[in-house]
Amino acid sequence: MSDEIRAFICPKCSEPSKSPIYGRCVAFNPEEGLPYEFSLLQCTHHECQQPIVQIREDFGQGFDSDTPAIYYPAPRRLSAAVPEPLRKAFDEARTCFEAKAYQATLVMVRRTLEGTCADQGSTKRTLAASLKDLQTQGKIDGLLAEWADLLRVAGNEGAHFSLTANVSAQDAEDALDFAEALLDHLYVLRARFNAFEGRRQS
Repeated sequence: MSDEIRAFICPKCSEPSKSPIYGRCVAFNPEEGLPYEFSLLQCTHHECQQPIVQIREDFGQGFDSDTPAIYYPAPRRLSAAVPEPLRKAFDEARTCFEAKAYQATLVMVRRTLEGTCADQGSTKRTLAASLKDLQTQGKIDGLLAEWADLLRVAGNEGAHFSLTANVSAQDAEDALDFAEALLDHLYVLRARFNAFEGRRQS
């Protein structure tokens, strides 16, 4: 067992916790070409005691340069194929969600959308116009465009003060899931499909 102590928000009981590292394992992902470090921890709340697995990736500067994220039990991490600035914005949205800051979650999801449009070369005057441009270019289909526009509207509502604003945990979680699906489509599935199509044609 390591002497290092790590603090985290338990994904099961949603309470702040800290734990020593009970074990480590390093694995290599042949798809993305990156080594992963997995660390075993445990929630210290006596009513929870959830086993936790954290993950760090080595992007070329060592594991210490990556902030640990919950691998189990938690949603999967974004693929390394997603540009790092977008991963950071999305991770911040997820951090807001874990802290139960649901309005802030929507704001960060909207920022992730803005960054995605810019990275895809669509820099129209408004986010709505940029999303429409991505659809016109065929980069997102009708359903994804509808999801993205709904995320834009929700992000606007989260960014503006209102005495009646009430963002639920479910709304924030759905926004994260839809944003992740959009990023996967643009940066992971599209690339895999293009590679698959190239193999079939050859």
